[in-house]
Amino acid sequence: MLTIHEITDASQFNEMVDSAQGHPMQKWQWGELKAATGPWTAHRVSVQSGDETVGCAQVLVRKLPWPFGSICYAPRGPVVSEAERYAEVSDAVADWCHDRFHPVSLKIDPPATSLSLSGDWVEGDHVLMATTAIVDLEPDEDAIMKSLHSRNARNYIRRGAKVGIEVVPGTREDVDTVIAIYHETADRDGFPLHPDEYYHQAFDLLGEVGQLIVAKYEGEIVSFMWNVTSTWGASELWAGANATGRKMRANYPLKWGAMKAAKAVGAQRYDMNGLLNDGISEFKKSFQNVPTIWAGTYEKPLSPLYHLWDKSLALFKAIRRRKNAPRQKQTNN
Repeated sequence: MLTIHEITDASQFNEMVDSAQGHPMQKWQWGELKAATGPWTAHRVSVQSGDETVGCAQVLVRKLPWPFGSICYAPRGPVVSEAERYAEVSDAVADWCHDRFHPVSLKIDPPATSLSLSGDWVEGDHVLMATTAIVDLEPDEDAIMKSLHSRNARNYIRRGAKVGIEVVPGTREDVDTVIAIYHETADRDGFPLHPDEYYHQAFDLLGEVGQLIVAKYEGEIVSFMWNVTSTWGASELWAGANATGRKMRANYPLKWGAMKAAKAVGAQRYDMNGLLNDGISEFKKSFQNVPTIWAGTYEKPLSPLYHLWDKSLALFKAIRRRKNAPRQKQTNN
């Protein structure tokens, strides 16, 4: 029988996540950011089989309008010691959520290409993209470079150094410039952003889990990449380039620099966090053209009101789509 223990120490929880190669969105700092900037509260648990830790989960909880109570979500979780334990660990976390928060459901979307769960789970709407591109960071840098799909990508990476593109870690003082570039990118490509303060808080709250990498030309930032990392890998969050960065193709040496930075802190893979049928995805495919398709998003209903909530949410989304008719874009986590 599995038991659940709530964890209140950040270092202890992060050690559990990293020891089981959990996704960076299961790291403590990601939960702190979501709790500080949105309608979520973050809770962390370990899953024990006797004295053995067989899993853990960071669960985000959001209040819903009456009478639905709340909803729970474990972003890219739960974390398991062995893939064969997904079913029992997921059920144990769901039982804990039911007893602790009385939510309508628990939603999970672990980074697994196949997933075996108990019969109570149903497919849910995606929060994060199920199709992505991943570069293996375990070989040495020369081997990783050779593995990149496109010769053009390798050439543009090498060209970057020759024309004076410098790729370096970003600092707190760089965040305003990064935000300005992100606004320029969003205006050009037509996607929404968080309020500026969100990104300032992200730099402070993500801490060592976050990696802000910038590309400079003639001393000025022209492009940026912002990722989160764990031993599992690095996952892209936000990226952008101004007109100079686009002209200089700074995004190629920038992404290569982000991969090297992730590898340097022990990340085993580099996840470009989503593929669509657009130009951004074609750029990502120049690094890795074989997609990784995760098993998907699943929900376990935990309330008699679940089906009413599910239908109400679907209706709300349909009305919003008709009203706003947004263009489909990369995730803005």
